[in-house]
Amino acid sequence: MKTFSFIIPTFNHYSLLHQILLDIYQKCSPVLEVIVVDDASTEEDYKNGLKWWKENKMLPIRHVRIKENVGFLKASNIGLKRAEGDVVCLISNDVRIHKDIVKGILDALSGWKGGALVGGRFIDFDSGWNTFNNKVFGYLEGWLFATTRNAWNELFYFDEQFAPSDMEDVDLSTKAYALGYDLVALPSDMTHHIGGQSITYGSEREQITLANKEKFRQKWMK
Repeated sequence: MKTFSFIIPTFNHYSLLHQILLDIYQKCSPVLEVIVVDDASTEEDYKNGLKWWKENKMLPIRHVRIKENVGFLKASNIGLKRAEGDVVCLISNDVRIHKDIVKGILDALSGWKGGALVGGRFIDFDSGWNTFNNKVFGYLEGWLFATTRNAWNELFYFDEQFAPSDMEDVDLSTKAYALGYDLVALPSDMTHHIGGQSITYGSEREQITLANKEKFRQKWMK
């Protein structure tokens, strides 16, 4: 039986963290660990709420506290590198889980002997940021990524040149595909990504996205 790790990068927004932990507790098969990567959260309700989850032992929570806020991408890498499960799932805190994705991910991985990267949704059309010189780069959206711990090591996690976030999911998907992995989406009724909660949309994020698109172009369009 393969052991399973969840990685949840977080910054404040305790209500989101509480809901996804509750979803894991109520909907998912038992796991080895749930690593909550606390990206220098400052809100008291976050600190008190996380303390409650750790003390009640409903889930095997490991709390990784980062002293300075580093953003989604680097916080994700910190958690991924500390995972001990055979299979490791990175999931955003603004996701709702409706069915047992632990079983779903394990089943998905077992069906692809050549290796697979599993996600919540696969985008195979022009989403506005994955087309370069008329070539569409299909990708798994970054709110859920899962594969074996060995595969994460081979993929070398997220490329930190895309920090703090955006385009890292297109880049990881492209890298996985180049290494011979299949990109596999879970059935759509298993999860729901609320979106725009932990990382909000706006002009500042748009500038980061545009800069990261250029980094992606330089990396993959040579």
